[in-house]
Amino acid sequence: MRLVLLFIAFTTPAWGDIRVVDDLGREVRLSAPAQRILTLAPHATEMILAIGAEKNLVAVAQFFGYPPSLDQVPRINTLGGLDREYLLETSPDLVIAWASGNRQADLLWLEQAGIPVFMSEPKSLADIASSLEKLGRLAGKPETGRRAAEVFSQGLDKACPDNASGTMEMTYFEIWATPPMTIGGKHWLNEILQRAGLQNVFAHVPRQVFTLNPESLMAKKISVIITSQPEASRPIKVAHIYRASPELGRPGPRLVEGLRDLCAQM
Repeated sequence: MRLVLLFIAFTTPAWGDIRVVDDLGREVRLSAPAQRILTLAPHATEMILAIGAEKNLVAVAQFFGYPPSLDQVPRINTLGGLDREYLLETSPDLVIAWASGNRQADLLWLEQAGIPVFMSEPKSLADIASSLEKLGRLAGKPETGRRAAEVFSQGLDKACPDNASGTMEMTYFEIWATPPMTIGGKHWLNEILQRAGLQNVFAHVPRQVFTLNPESLMAKKISVIITSQPEASRPIKVAHIYRASPELGRPGPRLVEGLRDLCAQM
């Protein structure tokens, strides 16, 4: 009987274990809610803010658009290699990384260091809402996480009620003007465009982001350009050019603001 009890004790997860599956299908398991969270992407920081866990942040990805409440939170540079020694000094019990935005060598090192990592790589707006719920659970705020997911989804529904129906205007989403860079059909921004009554002219390309030659761009019938560089020179002329706000480029809860701003221009 004693052997059976010992077997159960070592094979049954400890009471209070928290388990979620991240955007790469990896299980993230914590023995207790995360108290020291480090983010490696601005959208990940914004998710933590949305679930009301900003007091748990020990460091955040370097960025200039955070609210004043984070002024005293240390920044960590994610553009080059991570300062691994500094990261270890912060003693995080949860790191939120950007699977395609952080260096693969750094992500591998985090895994080898034994630090729990939630890989953020949303492929849809539903994935963003789901991540808010999951991060709420990891931070010990499940109800707040669920509420943040609801607020995000409801905000999207209300952002442009006048643009969600009717003719879909053919749209070029410009990430970069020279060389031309845009989004394909696998990018979550396609859902944002559809909510604004717009259709990505390159939705048939089975990629997320790619560069193209000017001839391919000139061959398309385009009515709208969405860009963060409206004054840039490009080989096509269109009826409407709308400015993409910074919030529109981050797969986090502030996408609602970006969509609202886009629709206000139309």
